[in-house]
Amino acid sequence: MKKKLLLLATSAGVLTALVPLSVVFGSSPLSQRQSGTTQIAQGDTAVSVNQILQKLKGKTQVPIFIPSRIPLSGKMYYPTTAQANSYTISIDYKPDCGGTTVCSFGSILGQKGGEFTTKLEGVTKTLKNVKLAGGVKGVYHNGCGAYCTATLQWKTQGFMYTVAIKNGRESDVILIGNSAIQAGKR
Repeated sequence: MKKKLLLLATSAGVLTALVPLSVVFGSSPLSQRQSGTTQIAQGDTAVSVNQILQKLKGKTQVPIFIPSRIPLSGKMYYPTTAQANSYTISIDYKPDCGGTTVCSFGSILGQKGGEFTTKLEGVTKTLKNVKLAGGVKGVYHNGCGAYCTATLQWKTQGFMYTVAIKNGRESDVILIGNSAIQAGKR
């Protein structure tokens, strides 16, 4: 599989993307970094991204796309991790969730390269191409295990972006993805 496998649970406990085996089992620099946790949004209002950007800028070479809107109500926390070729923004209900499924809403991942999720027997409920803001091609995937995870992926200039939310709907991940695309590179 050339050092790639389907990651069914990231640090946020959601399906995100194909990643190197070293990230999954915690032997990469990404898994050894401490996360910065920032409370940013309440409800479905505009998201102030300055605090997230402070945690990511200068630590990754991946263009940063952060949505302006996330369809949630209540306080949310956004722990971040970054390395040269990727970044992850977790979306958690509690400040020190640490990837626990019960307090995780989802995640946003940017990485250099990457391939779209493909259908896996017994896991995939839905897999389809979708058109996003600005005519960007995306792939929507809904896979189930202990819970279902709605995932949206798109590529821009050699970089793969993934939004994944636990027990989410297609409309939710598309709203988040379109919001990030429309906001542009930060």
